Amino acid sequence: MLFSSSSAGKTMLFLSLVMVFVGSSSSSDAAFYEAVSGVSENCPDWIIGNQILIDVVYWGFDGEIHKGNLIADIRVVNDLQLVFLQMLLLKFPLESVIPIAEYNWSDSISMAENNTSAFNYRCVGGTERLSRHAYGLAVDINPMQNPYCSNGRVSPEGAVYNQRVLGTLYPGHPVVELFRLLGWRWGGDWSDKDYQHFDKPLENSEYDCFSHYRSWLLWRLL
Repeated sequence: MLFSSSSAGKTMLFLSLVMVFVGSSSSSDAAFYEAVSGVSENCPDWIIGNQILIDVVYWGFDGEIHKGNLIADIRVVNDLQLVFLQMLLLKFPLESVIPIAEYNWSDSISMAENNTSAFNYRCVGGTERLSRHAYGLAVDINPMQNPYCSNGRVSPEGAVYNQRVLGTLYPGHPVVELFRLLGWRWGGDWSDKDYQHFDKPLENSEYDCFSHYRSWLLWRLL
C-alpha cells in the first residue's frame, strides 16, 4: 500500500489527476543559472542542459509548510513531483530542500545540514566514478535521519538511523514504495546501506527539445 490511510484509493486518484495536469510556467533563466552557478568546470554542458529547476512544497519538522527547490534531470521531474506531493500529504517532514550550490557544492555540508537535494556534479565518495547525482538522476532525502551506513561508519557524522523517528525511510515505507513503483532504486536495499539515496537507472545521454523553465504543479497555482 502506497499511502498509510483508509482513503488510499482517493489519494491515488488525486495523484493521478495531478499527474495529468502537471504544467509549467515560463520564467527567466536567471533562477536556474543561479542554482547551478559554481558547478565544477569539468561538468559537461549537456549535463547542465538536461537539468531543470523544480519548485516543491514540503512539510517541515516544525509542523509548517515550506517551499523549496531541486535541480534534477528533466526526465525525472514528474516522478519527483509525485513523490514530494505524497510526502506532503503524508506529513512526512523534511528539514530543507535547497539546491546544493548554496552549500558551495559540498555534499558533506549539505548532508550535515540535513538538506534534501538532487543534482550535484561529483564522484561517488572514495572513487573516481561519477555519482548518479552528477546526472541529476538521484535524490538524497533527510540525510541525518537516513544516513549512509557501512562497516560501522555512519555518514553524515552524528546521524542516527531509527525507523521510529519521523522523517526516516525504511522497507515498506510509502515513500520507498512509490519510488519503486516509478522505477527508482533505493540505497536501503544495498549491502552498504544508503537510506537517504534514490536513483533512477536512465541512460546518461543528452535530452533536448526543451528550454529551461521552472517546473510547477497545478495545485501550487491554486
